[in-house]
Amino acid sequence: MNGTRIVTQLALGLLAMAGAARAQTPEEPQALLVTAANLMAGDARHQAWAAAGGAATDVLPGDVIRYQLQFTNRQDVPVRNVVFANPIPSGLRYVAASAASGAADATITFSIDGGKSFSTQPMIEVVENGERRSIPAPPQMYTHVRWTLAGWVQPGAQVTAEFHAELPAPAGQPEQR
Repeated sequence: MNGTRIVTQLALGLLAMAGAARAQTPEEPQALLVTAANLMAGDARHQAWAAAGGAATDVLPGDVIRYQLQFTNRQDVPVRNVVFANPIPSGLRYVAASAASGAADATITFSIDGGKSFSTQPMIEVVENGERRSIPAPPQMYTHVRWTLAGWVQPGAQVTAEFHAELPAPAGQPEQR
């Protein structure tokens, strides 16, 4: 379990960073807040982990983290074409089809190149039987998720978005759920 502990520390650091992003002071309102929650916390695996001496809040292989982004228009006027993006935290992998938005006019796109380019369906080149062709990139290759709002966001209005990311098992260990 030592390798697992190292990986969980990385994910815990990511959860702590998301918690820090949540902190606000009245003088400095945030236009974009990012929070993270372990959707698996409290299950039987986590209870057994805690009983064996681990922390109940540890992120274990197979855990799914929900990242929520909340954009608030802090301007005195409506804004349009709002774009916000979030990297898939290092060590985690995007869960297929988990990106969503509370805005009906949001377009969700993904990057596989560190946020340099985005597409609704990123493609990769493969060679099969000596022929080169493009195929959809597997979701575990995604590095960023981006939401683009086409319409207006009124003053004080909020738009939420989210995606899920999973902590994979270390190489050579089976996935646990």
